Amino acid sequence: MAESPSRWLALNDRLAAIDPDDPGQLTDAIAATYETIAETPAQLLQDYKGFSEKALTEALATRAALVMKGEIAVTEASEERLTLLDAARLLRALEANALEGTFRTESDLGEDLERLWVTTDGRYYVVPRIAPLAALDGKPFLRRALRHYRVLPTEMPGFRVRLHRTPLAATSAMAAGDRAGKQRSFGAALFPGLKAVLSDPAIEGFTVIGLDGFDGDEMIDAHLAQARAENATAIVWGELTMPEARVTQVQQDLADRALDGDSALRYLVAGSWHRDIDAEMRNVAVILDGNGELLFEVLKWAKFDIAGRTESIVPGKEIHVLVCEDELITVAVCRDFLEGTTDVPYLRLNVDLAIVPSMISGIAEHATMDGHAVTAKLMRVRYGTRTMVVAQPAVSTEGDVGQVMALPDDPMTDKAVLVDGAWHACPLASS
Repeated sequence: MAESPSRWLALNDRLAAIDPDDPGQLTDAIAATYETIAETPAQLLQDYKGFSEKALTEALATRAALVMKGEIAVTEASEERLTLLDAARLLRALEANALEGTFRTESDLGEDLERLWVTTDGRYYVVPRIAPLAALDGKPFLRRALRHYRVLPTEMPGFRVRLHRTPLAATSAMAAGDRAGKQRSFGAALFPGLKAVLSDPAIEGFTVIGLDGFDGDEMIDAHLAQARAENATAIVWGELTMPEARVTQVQQDLADRALDGDSALRYLVAGSWHRDIDAEMRNVAVILDGNGELLFEVLKWAKFDIAGRTESIVPGKEIHVLVCEDELITVAVCRDFLEGTTDVPYLRLNVDLAIVPSMISGIAEHATMDGHAVTAKLMRVRYGTRTMVVAQPAVSTEGDVGQVMALPDDPMTDKAVLVDGAWHACPLASS
């Protein structure tokens, strides 16, 4: 018999109550089966890489038909590896049946995504894809467990996961173009000469109260013009470089051009700024759509140090995911993505892109980007995630303006690049 049968028996008890005619209960079953497989001891789960797509889909139609009859269970075998394979096949059968029920389309723009995709127990979102993940052999469980859905936690220790969607999300036709190998370009926007003005040193902790050394109006106009010239998909500014007046400038520019219909911009990560919200100081990153409308705000949670002073903020408690067709994007503010004293929450998110507005003490400081590379590498291996980091020095000097991680295939070997101008194009090819 299997080495640890209690896990599968507990799963089968949960699956026995599933009504296969209820689409919501089918996605509950997907989440429960996915969770149980994911909790398989690493020594065994590594064998999933050896399961070919042919093996995973063997007799899929027959298994899916059994699911529709209510025969939903993992069959235990004498070898735990074979039990794992059966569970993986059941997961694919559940997915096949769920596809026959409700499915997200481009007409779902007004829906409450969290309500639409949350499981009955409130623990997971089961997020559908418009087009299936490519069939891949030789990849681990987290990279190819499901081809038509993704399972995301609704909460993780200390954080709630929030879902957002933009009316300007890629259409299925645009997503098809991306999958066909069409290259997209993301713009890293920097400010040559920037010097961050810190709060009174006599007060414990610090906030950034102003910026000096450059013409903000002129630089924002130049960034937006460059994005349009390159048909950029997104613009990302660095942490603590976008006070409210600059964000308003961006919004006004985009709103003025919204009717032109010629912009490829889908979303913008408008850096971040220290803001007083309900008498609490926060480090807030603003995410806009291509028309300048606010999509959501990310409240940073991990404090950083400058010259021995610690950032004086109240930490945020939410992790945000932007849902586009076939693409999930998370935004993390600088140290949130590399905090070494705790478990980095983003490592539990199966997303396509991680975008990180960052600030470093100076152009020669590489520890921050090295830390980002570690998290980016882990996410790349686990989920295939690509990461973009835009790091603006708090005090710029002559020469290089900032550091950019430009969506590398391997963040540990393709090191962050030093940028000597106000703009750096980051191409992203289909992978």
